Amino acid sequence: MPDVSWCIKGGPRGYVTTRAVTWNLMWKGSPFILTIPPGREFESSVPRSLQWLWSPDDPFYLKAALIHDTLLESGSRPFEADSQWRAAALSEKAPAFKTGIAFAGMIFRRYAQWALGKPS
Repeated sequence: MPDVSWCIKGGPRGYVTTRAVTWNLMWKGSPFILTIPPGREFESSVPRSLQWLWSPDDPFYLKAALIHDTLLESGSRPFEADSQWRAAALSEKAPAFKTGIAFAGMIFRRYAQWALGKPS
């Protein structure tokens, strides 16, 4: 089970960081480091229709959700944030198949929004 002592459940968005969290963008050991301060609120959102399979409280995906939210809210392109979500989930030893299915769903959703001319 991954260590989630860096966050607590609560706040309007669902979770709050209790200490700084760092993430190497792009690859392990990358000089591009994202540092997320304590007190950062984030959410782990899962479509209601899929919550029987993925819990928004699954500890394997909390760091991924934090990084994803932070990147999107900092101006990152959605596809980039989605790829970092996948990398972060796998770094926490999330099940690879389940993570792959979720990531494919995220990419499909982004593509469908783009194809329909809807903002993501």
